[in-house]
Amino acid sequence: MAVKKLRFMASNYFDTATVTASSEAVGYPVTQLQNRWKTVGWRSTGITAEEVIADLGSPKAVYVLIVENMSLTTGATFELGGHASDPTGLAHTTYELIIPITTAMVTAKRIVVFLAAPETYEWWRLLITDVAGSYLEAGRVYLGPYFEPGRSYRTQWTRSPASDSVVSYSDGGQASVSERPIFWIYDLPISIVGTADEAAYAVINANCGIKKPLWICLDSSDEITRTVYGHFLEYIPFQSIVDGSMWDTSLRFREEL
Repeated sequence: MAVKKLRFMASNYFDTATVTASSEAVGYPVTQLQNRWKTVGWRSTGITAEEVIADLGSPKAVYVLIVENMSLTTGATFELGGHASDPTGLAHTTYELIIPITTAMVTAKRIVVFLAAPETYEWWRLLITDVAGSYLEAGRVYLGPYFEPGRSYRTQWTRSPASDSVVSYSDGGQASVSERPIFWIYDLPISIVGTADEAAYAVINANCGIKKPLWICLDSSDEITRTVYGHFLEYIPFQSIVDGSMWDTSLRFREEL
């Protein structure tokens, strides 16, 4: 049985890249993949050999690919490519990874792939062909590194449904509801061991904190269904257990819609 590892994807090179696509439907430009909202993104005008190209500006080591809110069907062809120059229209890139689209991916509407080893290129391509439908669609893309704590974490995390719905009452006591979507709130107890991990969590606090969403994989042996795109509800607190080397804390974060 694979060991469950906690992983954080908090440095998204795709968000600061120059991105282009082989086609864009009106109102769904590829640059919308760089917005924080995963439900509003890019849409193609076809389903065959559609390309999304990201120029990172300089060669960067990529460890993880995530695609959120995708519209692919089982049997689609999805290829991640890395290249030293613009790969638009190329038959092959220097680095190529064929990603089989599984039923789990289709159900979750998510691709999560941890590369076997980091690949360093300036240009990256998503090359996609589906087997059904009239267009492709996705909400968010992550290309970048990940942080995995040095010690295994406690797995007793809690997931609670919540909503921003507002209930108001008339003078007679009748309820009126302004209904909004249900989302999940996560409470994740962890121990931070060692100054290297302490520094890594501090960087996540500084770069994301409560202001910027990130991806958290709660179980690296089930990355498709156990990866959450969300934002922290509070900055990570550090409660010292062993002075200078161990801290107990809890991460509270909200699913991003």
